[in-house]
Amino acid sequence: MEIAQAVGVTGAAVRKDLAWVSATGPDRDTRVGHAGVGYDCALLMDRIRGIIGTNRPWTAVLVGCGNIGRALLAYGGFVGQGFEIAAVFDGQKGVVGRVVGRLTVQPMSELRKSVRSTKATIGIIAVPRSAAQTVATQLCNAGVRGILNFAPMRLAVSEGVAVTNIDVNVALEQLALNISLRADGKRPPRETGGAL
Repeated sequence: MEIAQAVGVTGAAVRKDLAWVSATGPDRDTRVGHAGVGYDCALLMDRIRGIIGTNRPWTAVLVGCGNIGRALLAYGGFVGQGFEIAAVFDGQKGVVGRVVGRLTVQPMSELRKSVRSTKATIGIIAVPRSAAQTVATQLCNAGVRGILNFAPMRLAVSEGVAVTNIDVNVALEQLALNISLRADGKRPPRETGGAL
């Protein structure tokens, strides 16, 4: 019931979702919950991590060593969640060769080789809009399977490559709407979107 109240749905919806989680995954024969008793929280968390894919490490490469790129490299929380940025690239000659955090900025010409050698499956784009599509194409050609895009545009990518767009302007507009609705006496969702 606490979960239902926290996310603003019915208890029945939470039970239905948890039943789906219980029936999903390689160990789906192991029951996660028991009617009238509750859930094995550790097993439930393991099952959810397995569904999401955070039960294994993920290697990423970052393209763009400007403000956003440097902030991402400085953030220490990724490793604890199973994500490692293994290499950083930039197209500006004055940036290539600099050490940022523990990584040396590499030229774009090394991208394909680095994706293969690090076995990176994720590419992070932190470049200006004008360069984003070119970088996305290079990441796809290098073999990444997913792209986290901080450039304010939609990308065309190879079939089978997943893209998640992080648009801070849209997030701020959404927040402004939620504040406005609360001021008008309407109740928007408490929280929307993902954490950065």
